Amino acid sequence: MTDKDLASPESNKPFQNIDFAILKKRKRDYIFLLTFMILFYIISFPIARISPPDNGFKIILLGIIGITVILMFVFLYRVTSNFYTSKWIRGGYAVLIILELTFNSYIHFVPNTDITTLIFPASIGYIISLILLSLVFYILLQDIFSKKHDLTYSLLGASNIYFIIPSIFSCVYGLIALHKPAIVNADPHSMLSLFYNCMDYSFYILAGIDYPEKIGGQLQSIAILESISANLFIVFVIGRLMSK
Repeated sequence: MTDKDLASPESNKPFQNIDFAILKKRKRDYIFLLTFMILFYIISFPIARISPPDNGFKIILLGIIGITVILMFVFLYRVTSNFYTSKWIRGGYAVLIILELTFNSYIHFVPNTDITTLIFPASIGYIISLILLSLVFYILLQDIFSKKHDLTYSLLGASNIYFIIPSIFSCVYGLIALHKPAIVNADPHSMLSLFYNCMDYSFYILAGIDYPEKIGGQLQSIAILESISANLFIVFVIGRLMSK
């Protein structure tokens, strides 16, 4: 295999020496992924909390959140496909995204249904989310820490990792809370309430802020792990940037 082949995007080796055009493409996808993750959080929490209690406005807000989530998954796929050109990996990842959106659309918008009756489909949805996010998390870690990049590229990759950390842990919290929604103060008849409370709690932990409501002890031990992981990641990123 020649140097030209190694630099080609058609190669199946994900973390190889690559040319400027491919790095530029990856950087662009990192920017869009980070943008949609930030937008999702801003729209879902600060804006949703201060929005008027009008059903019409809530429907519009849910529509915007839905579009943001779809675009976020589009760029999760693009990040994955930038590193893995195998049709099997790309196809498998695309199928998992479709399944994730299907399961989570169903469980989160079934009206007035006891959460405990949705444990099976909800567990599948959260496990698929964990797989999708964990793969991108691994890709980003490999990309940022196994190669030397320019400062902007490294910061974009590190920022995406930082936002994926609470998303991964919120899925873990959700899997536990499915069996007892009260531990995250969720409405026992609203999966959407459980999802938002788990995500909200995860971001509070990431930010190092005390959650305003009491959370069950089962989640607090996992929250300690999330906090340690996030802080260690910051230390690693600083060390990596200083070593350049």
